[in-house]
Amino acid sequence: MRKLITSLVLIPVFLTLSQNRLMSEKYEPELEKNFTSSDFDLENSLMCSESKNYESVIDYIKAHEGFAGGKEYICVSGRRTIGYGHVILKGEKFPEIITREFADSLLRADFSKSYILAQKYAPQLLGSRRLAISHFIYSKGIAAFLQSGLRKAINRGGDVDAEFSKWCHYTDRKTGRKVYSKVGARIQKWEANMWHKDDELYASDKKLKNSGKL
Repeated sequence: MRKLITSLVLIPVFLTLSQNRLMSEKYEPELEKNFTSSDFDLENSLMCSESKNYESVIDYIKAHEGFAGGKEYICVSGRRTIGYGHVILKGEKFPEIITREFADSLLRADFSKSYILAQKYAPQLLGSRRLAISHFIYSKGIAAFLQSGLRKAINRGGDVDAEFSKWCHYTDRKTGRKVYSKVGARIQKWEANMWHKDDELYASDKKLKNSGKL
């Protein structure tokens, strides 16, 4: 158990350090109209946005998954689960009831893995877009993302919103049929909204480039 706790703490350490550095920088969600190149840098602004929105992703997962009193339960896909949606892997052992603090560390370790995969397979994404895809991978798995039209749309500049909207079905374990899920639709809408949180930053960067100020 001591080794498990240690690994859970170490996995997201680099993210925490990065977030602490970014949080020390001032982030203004509403950009002034007459920025110059010295006032605005897209990449730094996106990094600040990512730091600002990271905790809201964690909070969303907590609210969506629930805590189940810290006890083990069976998720909708039929897997043993504990805390805020942590799938219990072979060889993992947990107390009968875990604390919210321990559940939080499990969640952050799991999400950090998805975040790293998003960096690897969609390195061009920054800010809220990276967080949206990190959550998609966390929710659907890396195999689903790699084979998805969503990844193709990202790489080719396609309709990302249309691809998000396709992921609102689940496979019924008894019939094997695809079933529309209102919960799934809400999740995909949330991911699409997260994707668009930085639209104003991209628009401001484009405006400055078109005006010759960058």
